Amino acid sequence: MLLYHWRGEERNFGDELNTLIWPRLLPGFFDQDPTELFLGIGSVLDARHPPDALKIVAGAGYGGYQPRASLDQRWVIHWVRGPRTARALGLDAATGLGDPAMLLPCAGWATAGGGETVGFMPHFESLGRGAWQQVAHIAGVRLIDPRDEPPAVIAAIRQCRVLLTEALHGAIVADTLRVPWVALEPLLPVHRAKWHDWADTLGLRIAFHSLHCSSLLERLHATRLGHTGRGRALIAAAGPGLRRLGRRHFADRAAIALRDAAAATPQLSPTAALVACQARMQERLEALRRNPRLQHHKPLLRRADSAYHTPAG
Repeated sequence: MLLYHWRGEERNFGDELNTLIWPRLLPGFFDQDPTELFLGIGSVLDARHPPDALKIVAGAGYGGYQPRASLDQRWVIHWVRGPRTARALGLDAATGLGDPAMLLPCAGWATAGGGETVGFMPHFESLGRGAWQQVAHIAGVRLIDPRDEPPAVIAAIRQCRVLLTEALHGAIVADTLRVPWVALEPLLPVHRAKWHDWADTLGLRIAFHSLHCSSLLERLHATRLGHTGRGRALIAAAGPGLRRLGRRHFADRAAIALRDAAAATPQLSPTAALVACQARMQERLEALRRNPRLQHHKPLLRRADSAYHTPAG
């Protein structure tokens, strides 16, 4: 069985957690056989996978990035990330038990406490388009790069007294390790619904705080102009003085937004809710160990779920 995890041109913390957590939770479970795929952490329950491969699902979610998966006998659902994923795929909402990254303590990471740093984790795509190193310096917060190796990212989160995060798995890992966090509303709307999918399993209501674009390119991309290539052309056509002015303008506004977020009241799920989620996932994990190919949940009649949508283009 092949442990699947998405990887683009650069690493992304949430997706890379698969390679860290699952070999510890399921030692000796995986090989390189592509005819059986294990789908754990990430918004990967969609139509990207080979139809003939057997897909074993343990906590993955639907993110609206690609068309929905059409569940058939080649999909074995042990659990999914949250009730919104379940409804989007035509499953009973009770199938949404939680994100597997919440099992970090079961994989050997103890809870944190006593950190002194205000950390800031942007979405990995934002780092490629924005000026977040500069903004973090202006705002006086520590940038935590989700493209770094997962153990280094976890160690940095553990040193925080509060984490400001645009990245969902920044919040999930911080919450699991009992580090208070502040949710920064993702600059691209398509990244927002999955936050609620996870939070629903804990009875949380996400209190998003505004995050301003840190560069002109990032602003253009947020309005979809950057997707066409015209955004970079417009920036290239601007004179150096205008580009410098734009950099200062966007960086200063983004730094103000970070400072405001750092002054906000952080969130943390109730310990009892977290422990209950972990227990439900561990119970299902034990069943998966005994018989990974045993189907637990039959699809219901498919219905549309407005919490997720497939972006055009």
